[in-house]
Amino acid sequence: MNAKDKELSRLEALIAQYDQHQALRGELIFGAINDDGRLDVATPFFEDADYEALKANGLRDALIGLLDDMMVERSAYGAEQAHDGILRLGSGKVVLEWLPEGASRDAADARRDDWDLIPWLIERLGLVQHEAIERKKAQAAKKHKDDTSQWKREIWLSPDKNRAIKTALTEEGQRLGFQVLPAGSRGEWLYDLVWRRLDANRNLVGMPLAVEIEMSDNRLWGIRYDFNKLLQAQADHKLMVFQVQTQEEVEAVFERLKESIDVYPHGSPCRYLLCGWSTQQNAFHFEESRAQSALT
Repeated sequence: MNAKDKELSRLEALIAQYDQHQALRGELIFGAINDDGRLDVATPFFEDADYEALKANGLRDALIGLLDDMMVERSAYGAEQAHDGILRLGSGKVVLEWLPEGASRDAADARRDDWDLIPWLIERLGLVQHEAIERKKAQAAKKHKDDTSQWKREIWLSPDKNRAIKTALTEEGQRLGFQVLPAGSRGEWLYDLVWRRLDANRNLVGMPLAVEIEMSDNRLWGIRYDFNKLLQAQADHKLMVFQVQTQEEVEAVFERLKESIDVYPHGSPCRYLLCGWSTQQNAFHFEESRAQSALT
C-alpha cells in the first residue's frame, strides 16, 4: 500500500467511528502558516447544520489532529506537497488532495461566496500576451541578425494562442484544487475549458469557471455562437476570448456580447470577462460585466 492509500485508509477508519458521518458533505481546506509546518489554519465549507454536527460529535477536532500528524510525517520523508490540502466528505466517502506549497489560502478564498476571479484572469492573460510578444521578438531576432524591430510581422498562430491560454488556466485551477477539463487524458466537457468542484463521491457541486475561446473565426456570428454556450453555463465566472483585427472591432464585439448578457435570464449571479485580441495591436482588451439572477 503506497503512502497516499495509507493516508486515505487512516481517514476512512477515523470517520467510520463517528455517527452521522454518512450525511456530512463539504470540504475542509487546511494548511501551515508558520515555519514548523504544523496545521495552523483549517477553513470549513459545509452547510451550517453539517458543520455544527461535525463539531458537536468531535469529528472536526479528530480530523484536524490526524491531518496535522500527516503533515508532520510527509515533511519528515520529504514529500513535495506536505503543508496544504483539501479534505472532502460526501455520501460517507472521504477524499484527501494535497496542494502545492502555500495554495491553501487561495483555495479557501476561491470557495467563498464573494470571490472575484476577474482580476487574476486579467493579470494572467496579460502575462500570456507578454510571453507571446517576447517569443515573437526572439523569432525576429533569429531571422534578422538580432534585430527585433520586425517582431510584429511574426505570427502568433491561433492554436498557439489557444494552447497558451488553456495552459495558464489549467495550472491555476489545479493549484486551487478544482477538477480542470480538458487536462491530461480527459477531454473537453461542454465548454473549451472548465473548473469543476466535486464532492468526495464525485458529485458536481459547483462550477467556478467556464471558458470559450474562439480564435479561428473572427466573424461576429461565429463569436456569438460560442458565447451563447457561456450564457447558459451555471458558472460563477465566465471567460470569453476571441480575436479580431482592430481595437474598434474588439469594442464592437464587446457591445454585442454585453447586450446578450443583459437580455439572457440568468438563473444565478455571475461575473463575465470578455477578452478580445487585436491582431493589429498585438494586444488583449478586456471588458467586465455582471449578471444578476432573474429568478425571484
